[in-house]
Amino acid sequence: MSKSKPIIRFYFAKMKAAFGELPDEEKIAFMRKDRENLDALGMKAVSMVNCSWSNDEWDYIGVEQWPSMEAIEKRKEFENEELEVSKYVAFKTILGTPESFDGYGK
Repeated sequence: MSKSKPIIRFYFAKMKAAFGELPDEEKIAFMRKDRENLDALGMKAVSMVNCSWSNDEWDYIGVEQWPSMEAIEKRKEFENEELEVSKYVAFKTILGTPESFDGYGK
């Protein structure tokens, strides 16, 4: 039986003023709760890029690797119901699967 491909999630995020206005303790609690969920669902951070200095549309762009679509669905539910992330971050995500670059152009 072959192992299924992981899911790659690209994200684009712009922090909203509401996040900046939170007291430091609440920011830390939000980020800790966020990270605990990411770790529990098996997300592996591939890259996180701070582009706030060069881009007006997005503050961060990232690439994550997820073990399954089930984990992605659980994450979306957590983002919406537990974190209420849309209060604090404008974002969009794109899903895909990894492909080899070895044969490209050969």
